[in-house]
Parts: sequence; structure tokens; C-alpha cells
Amino acid sequence: MRTFNTFILLFMAFTTVYSQDRPNVIFVIPDDISHNAFSYFKKDGPQTPNIDKLASESVRFTDFHVSPTCAPTRAALMTGRYNDVTGVWHTIFGRNQLRKDEITMADVFKANGYATGLFFKWHLGDNYPFRPQDRGFEYVAWTKGGGTGQQPDYWGNTNNSASMWVNDSLVKMTDEDDGVEGAFTTNFFFNRAMEFMDDNIKKKKPFFVYIPTATAHGPHFSPPDAREGVRAFTGTVENIDKNMGRLMKFLDDRGIAENTILVFTTDNGASTHLRGKKGSYYDGGTRVPCFVRWENGNLGGSGKGRDFTPLTAHIDWLPSFMDFLGLEDASYRPEKLKIHGQSFKPFLDANSKNDPKEYKNRAITIVNMRTENVEKFKAVAVKKDIWENDKIIQKWRIVRADKDSNWELYDVLIDEKQQNDVIGNPENLDITKELTEAYETWWQLVKERADEYTRIVIGNPAEPETRLNAHDFHDNMIWNQGNVAGGKAGSGFIAVEFDKTGTYNFDLRRWPKEIANETTLTTAPVNKVFGSKKSPVALPIYSARIKIWHGDTVYVDEKQETDSNADGVKFTINNLPKGPAFIQTWFYNADGEMIGAVYYNYASFKG
Repeated sequence: MRTFNTFILLFMAFTTVYSQDRPNVIFVIPDDISHNAFSYFKKDGPQTPNIDKLASESVRFTDFHVSPTCAPTRAALMTGRYNDVTGVWHTIFGRNQLRKDEITMADVFKANGYATGLFFKWHLGDNYPFRPQDRGFEYVAWTKGGGTGQQPDYWGNTNNSASMWVNDSLVKMTDEDDGVEGAFTTNFFFNRAMEFMDDNIKKKKPFFVYIPTATAHGPHFSPPDAREGVRAFTGTVENIDKNMGRLMKFLDDRGIAENTILVFTTDNGASTHLRGKKGSYYDGGTRVPCFVRWENGNLGGSGKGRDFTPLTAHIDWLPSFMDFLGLEDASYRPEKLKIHGQSFKPFLDANSKNDPKEYKNRAITIVNMRTENVEKFKAVAVKKDIWENDKIIQKWRIVRADKDSNWELYDVLIDEKQQNDVIGNPENLDITKELTEAYETWWQLVKERADEYTRIVIGNPAEPETRLNAHDFHDNMIWNQGNVAGGKAGSGFIAVEFDKTGTYNFDLRRWPKEIANETTLTTAPVNKVFGSKKSPVALPIYSARIKIWHGDTVYVDEKQETDSNADGVKFTINNLPKGPAFIQTWFYNADGEMIGAVYYNYASFKG
């Protein structure tokens, strides 16, 4: 397990930062797949020879954990902090927006002279100040929302036909000369990533490339290069594998493979051999494959793959990158934004004497809240290794479903599938006490800012027009374009902040602007969306209402009748004060009953 030479590591830590040949970093994290999606783990599953090869050449983290769903994993990975502490404990309701004062991995790399680029899925906020370009990424190619076809995404996007934002320009996906048959989103974003890398290779500038694919999240569309007879999901996974093969060949062809840290993992559990799946607090929801290859750093290489068994987690990657590469942390990090993860670098060398006791003794708490407001004991898992000198002798998991459930305790070193609850064994009283106390410590961290809202800023020059999406309604779930097309009814408030005092315009719409030539407020486009196999529904919208308030002060509560031939209902509101507020909107029919929703509200500062 230990093959590093300590002297080499120390030498690199003090020299690479100041060298023209600093290691590049590529982090690839596909969506909604886990062990059984790769033939490395399941021979009769999807065929993934390129990912299998990478696994064989990598340090393989066999006990690596993420959060049980998308946005929480991304928040923890980007900050090195528990996602619930950063304001992210759901994938919708505005609870997927990373607090604007958080410091990201991209911020750290950028501050240390790296070029930074994001390619595909962000899912930590679609508006200023939450967008990736606001969070340290210089080059951004992305789809909005939590995946292709979700409500904030460009209308009608699928993995086969899509328009994506590339550095604020809308780009229509086409079949490119990239060696992969047909147009597919994964191909498109890997192409943009390789163009970005090529540009920085020419500049002799090290890069941090983050490729969080929205594939293989549903809905599934079969890629053009899929093997005949395989289902769309399998074809999608195998397409990811082809793009990983292209990426590894690119690194070889450019002569930078050995000096590039290449990480491959996934964002939550899925179909796997473990108990539970996506969303579960058992290991099937949180334990995923994780490979890292960096031959110049003695992390793998041809014939040098190996397993690494200590407990690791998404929160550990940022401090580990900082440790490996000698990156300086952001000089403005306050104590309240302390990194919770710990570097696993000391465990990867041959000298066990430098293994930090605080790492060995730590417990990691991972929770699947998925609620509007935080709830104590909701879908809890606390994990801890027990060491005897240099050997792990137990791998504990204590879990709990909710406040009305009991704790369960498992040692997955001998009970990998978590079938034998040993919470009632008197010998386990001490570890039970230790892990429940660790949870209480975590809970105190979460509670400190749990009542804060992340607020979309309206009227800032960085985003002259803000599209408020139903996806971000608090406590009302309208999350994909199928919901919009079907006319799903509902309303919820959105937490905002006005950048300056003055007059603001609001344009309340049933359909997004990109299909304004196909629709009016009361008609529908003819195309099908989100794989729903259902044509969009027209709604008899008669009037619209907007309410804006803060605390007990209501700034405006107006209602007006609609023009059925218009695209939206426009409100101009004067003297809105700078600062925090809440906005809520409604559509009504002629009888005054709420109908559908204001799925899209375009807001801007007038003056």
C-alpha cells in the first residue's frame, strides 16, 4: 500500500510550485453511476475498457465516500467542507446554491497561478453570485440546473440535441470531428476541455480542469455511438468510457500524462453490490469508486496500480491537492470557513511514522437531508476507521433514518453489506458514544447558519438580466422541463438581494424566451420535452401577480390582467431598496384560481 519515497515527496512539495512544469490536475466525476457501471467491477455490466485501464494504473481508493445526491457532493468537493455547512443540502428549493462567501477549489487553484475550467454540470447555482464563473472558473462550458432537460436548462435540451453556454455564448452542439460517432453532450464537453488544455499547454500554464458530466443522469437518450441492442443507459456509460479513452490518449499525445494528476470518481452511489443506492445513508448511497493516477508523483502508472484502504471522502480532495502541490490557501479564509477535510498524502508514502493521528482518529459525517430546512437525525451516516498501529482493524458505520428511528451500527470490514446491526452489543457502547458525539459536533456546525438563505443578486452588472427559475422555488418542486410542459401547478418564494436601490423590471412568463417565437402566454409549443412523451399543455392564464417583501415590510403586491397574445406579463416596480428580499409570483385563470406557475421570471435593474 505504501510505495512513495518520502524524500521525493518533500522535494516535489518545495519545487513544483515554482517550476514551469507544475503538475496539471484533471478531475472527472460522472453523474449517477457507481461500481456496477464499470466492467472493472462487474464483468457483465457496461463495457468500459478505458476506465478499467485507468483503474489498473491508479491508486484505487476502496473506501471513498461522497454525499448520496448530486449537489451536496459537489459542494463538499469544491470547498473541502461539509456540504450542509455550506448551505447545500438538497438539489432544488434553492438549497443547492453554494453560499457566496465559500471559497472553492477553483479559487485556490486560480490564486496559485493555474488556469481553471469547468465543463458540463455545475449544480451549485445558476445565477450570480453562484455561477461557476463567479466561483473561480475562468473558462465555463455548462448546462444549467442539475442536468440536461431540467427546468433551468436551455429549452428542449437532451443529450442528443442541445445548446450549451460556453463563456456566456450560446453554442449549438454538432457532430464534431472528434473520433466519436454523432453529437452527444459528453463528447461536446470533453472536446471543449481538450481545447482549453491545448490552449494552456501552448501558454505553458498549468491547468485545473473539472469535468463533472451530467451523464449518466436520466432521462437517458441513446448516444449515436452506442452498441447495437444495448439500452440507453449502457450506451451512455460506454460513451463516457470512450471519452475517457480520448482524454488519456490526448494526455499521452501531448506528452503530459505523467505530470498530470488525473482523478476519476462519481457523485453518488447507484446500482452496486452494497446496501442502498442513490439517496441512501447506507454505503450503497455514499461509497463510490475513486482512482487517481499521477506517475511523476508516484501515484500509480503502468503496472503500479494499488488499493488504498483508509476511509477517505470528497472533503479530502482540496486539502490533499494543496498538500501535494504546495498550494497556498486563500489568504482571506476566515475561521468560520475552516476546511473540514484532511490531506491523505501522508498515508501514501512508505513511512508510516508521519501518518497523522488526527486523521486516523477522525469520524466523517455524511447526511442526505433533502428537505427545505435542516432536520436533526435526517438520513445520517457517521464513519470511522479503528487503527491498531498501521493496520485498520474495524470500519464502523453508525446510521439513522430520522428522529423517530433508532441508531444502527455496522462494522463493514467484516459486514460489507451492512446486514448485521451490532448496536445492541455491550462491547460497542464506547464506539456508539463516540460516533453519536461526532454527529452532535457536526450538527452544531450546521445549525450555526441553518437559518440563512442563499440569495440570488438582481441588478448586478455581472448578470444584467436575471432569470428566476421555478427550480429555485422554496418548498415547491418544479424541477424539470417535463413539469413545465405539463403545466404543473405551484408557487414558492425565491430569496433574492437587490444590488442597488431603484426601479426594477419583471417579465413573468409561462415559457422561456428561447421559444418565444413558438408560444404565447396561453399557447404551447408543439415539440415534446424531457423525454416525457407528452406534448406541452396550454394554460388559460388570465392574470398574474407579484409580491416582494422583507420581514414584515411588503414592498409590492400587484396583480394585473394578461394579454393572451403576449409572451409574458410585465411589471415595473419603483423604489425597491437595496438589500435582501423575497419574491413570489402566481398565474391565475379567469375564476381567480391559481393555474400552472410562473416558471420563468426575467428581472433587471431599470434605473
